[in-house]
Amino acid sequence: MTTANDGGDGGAPLLPEAVRALPYSWGTGYVWPPETEESPGTLALARAVLEGCLPAGRLATPEPPPEVRAKHLGEGEELPDWIEARSVLRSLMPYARDVTRERMAEAEARCARAGLDTTDFTERWTRRISAWIAQEVLRWCGLMVDDTGALSPWATDLAERYAHRGMAAEQAVWLLRLTPELPGSHAALARLAQDAELPSEVRELAAAAVTGPAEGN
Repeated sequence: MTTANDGGDGGAPLLPEAVRALPYSWGTGYVWPPETEESPGTLALARAVLEGCLPAGRLATPEPPPEVRAKHLGEGEELPDWIEARSVLRSLMPYARDVTRERMAEAEARCARAGLDTTDFTERWTRRISAWIAQEVLRWCGLMVDDTGALSPWATDLAERYAHRGMAAEQAVWLLRLTPELPGSHAALARLAQDAELPSEVRELAAAAVTGPAEGN
């Protein structure tokens, strides 16, 4: 039996309980299906997952890393190590509830045997998995929720904090851009556009919305 203190297989969980309740798999990129119902329960889950994945402060390195496709690499370029490491982790932890200390240790051992970077492995990959999960929740809230009033007031505040702290920042800005009717959305974008500590592409994405309409993502 899985308890609040256990992972899906009885291991020690590395993600908060609310995040472990997420039913969508890593195999599909944690994407929320377009037919997901906008019920009070689903919206409560979205909020709880975002609150659970939010880092305590600004990340030293933004997460998640940009996707890299082999077909886009130049001559002599290779895929970064983390692409292969992700495949290892995904096979061991197909759902958020499977992200346990024991499975993470097994993933680290496999990656070490493959000669991949295992620096701060558990901390780095727990944070990165959280970022991928949060990114898809933010995407669903911004693109798929028709009753945007149901996102008030929590979505605006959380999106700004995600962008400010460097986790799923671009998707957080898109949530703000796609919900201009929410109180505080425009003001949050204006603040992010002036945040000199954010990457230039995030500031520019926010600034474009302050001066012009969103075009979609």
